[in-house]
Amino acid sequence: MLRLYAERKKKQGQEELKLDRFVIYQYFMCSDINKEQKMKVSVIICTYSLERLNDTVDAVDSILKQTYTDLEVIISVDHNEKLLQVLKERFPEEVLFAFNNNVKGLSDTRNAGVKKATGDIIAFIDDDAKADKRWAEVLVSNYTDPDVLSVGGKLVPLWEKNRPSWFPEELDWVVGCTYKGHPQEKKEVRNLIGCNMSFRREVFARIGNFKPTIGRLGKIPLAGEEMEYCVRLQAMFTRGKVLFDPEAVVYHKVDKQRESLKYILKRSYGEGVSKSIINKSTDKVKILSTENTYLKHLFLKSIPWYLGKSVLLKSPAQNTSRALTISMAIIATGIGYLRQKMSLMPV
Repeated sequence: MLRLYAERKKKQGQEELKLDRFVIYQYFMCSDINKEQKMKVSVIICTYSLERLNDTVDAVDSILKQTYTDLEVIISVDHNEKLLQVLKERFPEEVLFAFNNNVKGLSDTRNAGVKKATGDIIAFIDDDAKADKRWAEVLVSNYTDPDVLSVGGKLVPLWEKNRPSWFPEELDWVVGCTYKGHPQEKKEVRNLIGCNMSFRREVFARIGNFKPTIGRLGKIPLAGEEMEYCVRLQAMFTRGKVLFDPEAVVYHKVDKQRESLKYILKRSYGEGVSKSIINKSTDKVKILSTENTYLKHLFLKSIPWYLGKSVLLKSPAQNTSRALTISMAIIATGIGYLRQKMSLMPV
């Protein structure tokens, strides 16, 4: 229905695809695409470095072993032709490839994958992650609700050995995972975490691509492209739902380099910079309400809880270090936010 509509518009000489919201909503309500068994899933895995070749192999293998079989795997490579050639030699023919030769970074690498995708649902995981075998099955089951436009799930950290004793679960977002303070039950959320998210294909036709000016660039820990995209989605579709389902599980590897206070502070600073850029670029009121709720959780629950345990001499060194780590992360995020805000202010 939407494709025919687009073709008619093109024949009329219109360069832009202009879809009425009612047309799209009726499409979601009435089309066979809402029948679970009819949905094809395109899983996009973005990568940029040969250093992660073995991780990428693990990520692809986890998708090929899914209980849900109507899917395609797309590896999208960011500005690395040598890596692209190595991957083509490594993987079977059923794995597809996309190449980002536009703006370097995660956002346009995702966009290259979306352009290649043919599925009804377009899903994303990272090249250093592994999906639970029922991941795609759980994602698709939620799309039987026509109001659901995006679904993501729980991200569990895979430490090289064990979680460092000083590393609080409240900061698991730093390593791209679901954190303490995030919803733990199925519910609507403002945005999903990029390593475990999916969208109806038609969402991209309506609101466009991820913004290449936002998001991670190689090892530079900026973020926020999925937040900006989900906010844009909800602004366009007021009845559209962005849904978190903890049964859709992805395991995210945490390399040793990220198990350090230095990385936490660097990542927190980058988060502040990213949120300042997004806050400046959107007209949506209370765009940072999720962050405000999270900060209240840290100040009113987490930090007092850890300090209280320390006062009671229950693992005092461990709990004090966790409280201090959270406090330093808050400060680093605030510095990044304020410095970026000052740089964006008119002179």
